[in-house]
Amino acid sequence: MNFTECDNTLRCIFSGKLDTLTCSGLEETLNKRIAGFLEKQDVACLVFDLSEVDYVSSAFLRICLCHFKSAGKKNFRIENPTPDVRQVFTISGFTEIMNIA
Repeated sequence: MNFTECDNTLRCIFSGKLDTLTCSGLEETLNKRIAGFLEKQDVACLVFDLSEVDYVSSAFLRICLCHFKSAGKKNFRIENPTPDVRQVFTISGFTEIMNIA
């Protein structure tokens, strides 16, 4: 997982398989990094870049949902999901509520 900042946007770049074990290991780091970024911004956008992700589990969907709720629909988006990953978001109904490009 890598991060880039540009103006008021924090891009979280994920890779590999985001299964339950992986998510439990990255969640604390992710939450701290996002919280630190949000402290510096009046208005902040959060982008989860999934271009290098092969698989997402329900644990990652929960992480997405938590950050979506805290950031709001206008300030949270998921970008570049592979077709298989996009299908998981579609089946879960997330494409109906989140910005997924």
